[in-house]
Amino acid sequence: MTIQRNLLFSSSASLCFLVAACGKPAPAPVSPTPAPEPTKVASSIRFEDVTQTSGVSFVHVNGAAGKKWMPETMGSGVAAFDADGDGRVDLLFVNGRWWPDDRRAAQQPTLSFWKNATEPGGAIRFENRTKEAGLAVSLYGMGVAVGDVNDDGFPDLVITGLDDIRLLLNDGKGHFRDATKGSGLVGTGWGTSAVFADFDGDGVLDLFVGQYVNWTPKTDMYCSLDGKTKSYCTPERYNGAASRLFKGLGGGTFKDVTKEAGLVNPLGKALGVAVRDVDGDGRPDLVVANDTSPNNLYHNEKTVNGVPVFRDMGVEAGIAVGEDGRARGAMGVAFGDTKNDGGTSLVIGNFSNEMWSVFAAGPKGDFFVDESIQSGIGRTSLLPLTFGVAFADFDLDGVLDLVGLNGHVETSVQDVQPTVTYRQAPLLYRGVGAGKFADVSSQAGAGFLAPMVGRGMAVADLDGDGRPDLVVTENGGPAHVFRNVSETPAKAVRLVLATNGKNRGAIGARVTSTAGGRKRVDEVSGGDGYLSVNERTVVIGLGSAPKLDAVDVRWPDGTWASAKDLAPGLYKWVEGGAPEPVRR
Repeated sequence: MTIQRNLLFSSSASLCFLVAACGKPAPAPVSPTPAPEPTKVASSIRFEDVTQTSGVSFVHVNGAAGKKWMPETMGSGVAAFDADGDGRVDLLFVNGRWWPDDRRAAQQPTLSFWKNATEPGGAIRFENRTKEAGLAVSLYGMGVAVGDVNDDGFPDLVITGLDDIRLLLNDGKGHFRDATKGSGLVGTGWGTSAVFADFDGDGVLDLFVGQYVNWTPKTDMYCSLDGKTKSYCTPERYNGAASRLFKGLGGGTFKDVTKEAGLVNPLGKALGVAVRDVDGDGRPDLVVANDTSPNNLYHNEKTVNGVPVFRDMGVEAGIAVGEDGRARGAMGVAFGDTKNDGGTSLVIGNFSNEMWSVFAAGPKGDFFVDESIQSGIGRTSLLPLTFGVAFADFDLDGVLDLVGLNGHVETSVQDVQPTVTYRQAPLLYRGVGAGKFADVSSQAGAGFLAPMVGRGMAVADLDGDGRPDLVVTENGGPAHVFRNVSETPAKAVRLVLATNGKNRGAIGARVTSTAGGRKRVDEVSGGDGYLSVNERTVVIGLGSAPKLDAVDVRWPDGTWASAKDLAPGLYKWVEGGAPEPVRR
């Protein structure tokens, strides 16, 4: 743990030693590598806060009532997906609950589902259809995963939370039913981020569920900033919990194979989880971002008796800890090909006074280099506490950009560290090529810069104009909808991939594209970020190129398909066929 984090959330005895004895707070940690001046570039990326006009009025409930219970700090996720097959991206917000002894517990909040009612060429508009969709489900929720678990062609939902997990099956008309009983999914402990992938190659989606720490109301510990009043504790005070892998058996049923898969890690404190085939061998791998415990890179080695077997390569691959050798307060995590070389970059949002971790590996993915400083991100990401992170090409120039949501966990943090606030503005970095970024947050628009207690985030084209928009959640606060109003033309090839049989959503499909001499590798991701799900359309920005010169798809079953000379637009590509234009 870092000195600064220990200061902010120590027990009263430790606080007395660190503050009273020293007379002033301990200095913030200094990076062992000198930080260069941030790159300054002009940016056309702009966001407009359209929350009010969109109709979205979700407000997250964390149950806070003065007890300072740890789960109240973590917030919840949001999923962007087409629930009813009308070609428009709908939204599901995960919610918490009031604690049992709270007088407000008589009317518990629920999940919140918003149907996209945006007309072609019109303003972004959503309608609350929670009850009609059968999603008025109440639990102390955290994360969400989206995947077609019964291969009927419709996206289903898994919700994680405190001692709870829910499987909600889609009937194809945007209505869901609770199918948890008999599914084999069992929610014990504190579930966080969850991802779908076909880890064993049998065509049926498996489910990985991150677990945080062993906390219950009965085991809640006392922590204090001033030695007099209670504050929120941090994970150093609690034992970790082993995350879980559920093998998909088909028909929406699962079996816990965590032990057989080699994934039992009782020291893990998983918050962010991301899946990607980092070495291109056709097997999806896992990165788990652990809060104050070393991160894991679980390499998918082989399948034995129908169970995928993993090996933790976090240490040898170079992503387990920071360049100072310390485990960081890791939150959200995301993958992307930021160098346009077919390799893999990995970003992890960390605690305040710990810069974002930016790791880069070549196409073989066997070793990641810590490029937090060289990337241009390290220095400007030092002070914020970052949860949701995502790569996306917001200006459609063919180079991935990066966005992160910030917000502290302690409401009174500024009392002990004046340079850090509870509410914090998001950060936006424009990709300038070769894995380098420039902080362009100040150019992104006044609405985007408003301080918030940011947590979950989904990237999706909400209005069908080709530009990726943002939907974000606040802990104990309102959701926000940010429309991408970038000044560059919306010129991109967007691919919706699908199979004819199992894994209908083509999760794990690998897309290699070339446009204007620029190459990039994307994957249809089963999940990344923080507790949330992005739209799974593959967006290939063309920049100044008039068309997409070539694109190759490696389907989840290992077969290949190719296409050439695709004009800008939206295409649906079903395995065995060719890309077909989609007109909205």
